[in-house]
Amino acid sequence: MTVWMLDSHPAIMRAGGELARCLSQMTGKKIAAQVRDGFNGGPDLYIGPVEKLESYVGTLQVEDPRWDDAYRIASVEESLVIAGVNARSILIGAYEYLRSLGAEWLWPGADGERLPRIAEVTTHGFQVTHLAASRHRGVCIEGAPALEHVLDMVDWMPRVGLNSYFLQFQVSSCFWRNWYGHELNPRWSERKQLSDDECAELDEAVIRAVKERGLLLHRVGHGWTAAALGLPANGWESYEGALSECASRLVAEVDGHRELWRGCPNLTELCYSNPEARRRMVEVVLEYAAAHPEVDMLHFWLADSVNNNCECGDCRRLSASDWYAILLNELSPRLKRTAPQMKLAFLAYLNTLWPPGQVRLDLSSGNLVYMFAPISRCYGHRLGDPACGTDGELVQPGLNKLSLPSDNQDNCKLLDLWRSARPQDSFAFDYHFLATWHDHLAVRLAQVVADDITDYAERGIHGLMNCASQRAFYPSAWPFWAMARRLWGQALDGETKARYFAGAYGDNAGAAVTFLDGLAEAAGSPLHGRSWWDGDTGRADRVLAWLGRQRVALREGAATARSKTEERCWKLLVHYHRLLEYLWPAVKARRTGRFDEARTCLQAAQEFLQETERETAPALDTFLLLQHLESQLQ
Repeated sequence: MTVWMLDSHPAIMRAGGELARCLSQMTGKKIAAQVRDGFNGGPDLYIGPVEKLESYVGTLQVEDPRWDDAYRIASVEESLVIAGVNARSILIGAYEYLRSLGAEWLWPGADGERLPRIAEVTTHGFQVTHLAASRHRGVCIEGAPALEHVLDMVDWMPRVGLNSYFLQFQVSSCFWRNWYGHELNPRWSERKQLSDDECAELDEAVIRAVKERGLLLHRVGHGWTAAALGLPANGWESYEGALSECASRLVAEVDGHRELWRGCPNLTELCYSNPEARRRMVEVVLEYAAAHPEVDMLHFWLADSVNNNCECGDCRRLSASDWYAILLNELSPRLKRTAPQMKLAFLAYLNTLWPPGQVRLDLSSGNLVYMFAPISRCYGHRLGDPACGTDGELVQPGLNKLSLPSDNQDNCKLLDLWRSARPQDSFAFDYHFLATWHDHLAVRLAQVVADDITDYAERGIHGLMNCASQRAFYPSAWPFWAMARRLWGQALDGETKARYFAGAYGDNAGAAVTFLDGLAEAAGSPLHGRSWWDGDTGRADRVLAWLGRQRVALREGAATARSKTEERCWKLLVHYHRLLEYLWPAVKARRTGRFDEARTCLQAAQEFLQETERETAPALDTFLLLQHLESQLQ
C-alpha cells in the first residue's frame, strides 16, 4: 500500500507522511508516501484538494475555503480518498481517518499519542463528510512556555481539529521570558535572559510550524497604543523614562493628568479625539501589516486596562467604543488596500464591552471580525446559565465608572447588545485555561467549556480562541481535549469520556474517573466568579476526607500503568493529590481565621511545586500557579 499525495503543499505532504508513519506503526508493515499527479485506483490511499478528486468524491461547499474547514473520506472501489477544501482540512481529515482506526492524541507531545495495533489498513465502507462545527478554533500563547511546549501544541492542534494559533504582541517576548528566565522558581538552575532578537527567533520558529500545517496565524492584539507612542510594546513592563512633549499630548487625560497609566505604555489609552493620536495608531498597524504578510488575522486592540479613558472635553463627546469605531473605520479600508487577504479582529473587552452608541462601524471592506472577551465572567456556571445573575436592566456606566460584569447574564446581555453593531464573522476570546489556576485546578471545566461553546453559538458567535496556558493538561488533559473536540463538532457523551480515560489511564481508568468526579462533587461549584477560596469549612472538610479515602486507590492505580502514557497520567494524578493536601488545609485555615497557618500551607505548596517542576513541566504551568499562590500570600 502507498499513500499518494496529489499536491505538494506542506500540510498535505505532512498529512501523507503522518498517514504513512502511523499506519506503518499500527500494522507493522512498511507504508510509503509519495507525490503523484492524479488518482489511479488500486488498494491505496489518495489525499488531496477536493477539486482534484471531485469526480470521485463529489463537491464540498463551505462559505470561505480559506477560513472554513471540511473534508470527505470516501471509499472508491479498492482505494480510500481523503479530500479537503484546503490543505489544513486534508491534514485534519488524515488524523480523523486514523482516529476511526483507533488512534488518539490525548495531549501535545509524543507521549500523548496512542496508536493501536491493527491487522490491516481498512479502506472499505467509508462515506464520511464533515464540516467543522465552528469556524474559529484556536489557541493563544499565554503563561510560561518553552519553544518545545508551543511546537508540541501546534503539532497537536490539527490532530484534535483546531485550526488557528495566536502569537500576542508584535513579539511574544514576555511569555518566552517567563519560561527561560524562571524567576519564580529559585530551584531551577537553567535560566537565560532572552534578548528581543532571540524572542523574535522563537516567534519565527512557531510561525514556520503553523504555516507548515496550513493553520491560520493570528498576531499582536496588545501593544498598539505603546507603539503609537514609540515606547516598548511587547509586554506589561513599566516605563521609567520621561515622555516626550509630543507623547504627553497624545496620552489620555485622566484626573487632570496626561501620563502613562500605572507607568505602563500598554495600559495607557490615547486621546482619541486628537487626530494625531489616531493617525499614529493607524500608521503603526499599517506598517506592521505591510511587513508581515504571513498574518491571516491581525488583532487591533486598545489599552489593556479599565477606567483609563481620556476625560478631555473633546473625548467626552463619545464613548470609548465610539472612538474605537472611528479608529476601525479609518483603519479597515486602508488595511484592505495594504493587505487585501488580512482580517482585522477588534474586541469587546474592558472599556469596550458596551457597543458604540453614536458611531456605526463601516463593514464595507469585509475584513472586520468581532471578538468578545468576557475576562471578568464567572466560570462556576456556563455562560448561558440563567442562575448566574439576574434579569434586571443593564445600565451603561458613565465615563471611567465601569464595574466589570461578573454575572454571566450581564455578559450575555452585553454580547446581545453588540449583535446589531458587529459583523457576522465573530468568535469569543475566553480564559478557561487561565481561570483554572484560581480554583485549585477544577475538574468540572470540561463541561463548562463545552456548554459555553454551545451558548456562544446560539448567540451567533462562530468559535473560540482560547487565551490559554500552553501547559494546561494537569491534573488531566481531558478538559482541553474536550474543548478542542467540541469545537470540531464531536459530542462529549459518556462513551467519549470513557474512551478518553481508558486511553490515558489504562485498565484502571475507572479509578481515575472516580477520584476526579468524587473530588468535584466534594468541592462543589465555586460560590461565584473568582471567589474560589470562599465557602464554609464543611466544603474543605469534605474535600480533605475524600483525599484521605482516595490515597491508597491512586497508588494502586499508578501500579497498573503499562505504558509511558499511562505512567505519566497516573504520576500527574498522584502529584495533584499531594498538591491538594497542601491547598485545602489552607482553605480551611483561612476560613477559620488561622491566617498564619494558611500562609504556612501555601508556602509549602509553593516549595512542593518548585521542587517537582521537572516532573510536571509539560503538563502544568507552574509559573502561573506559583504566581497565583504568591498573590494569595499578600
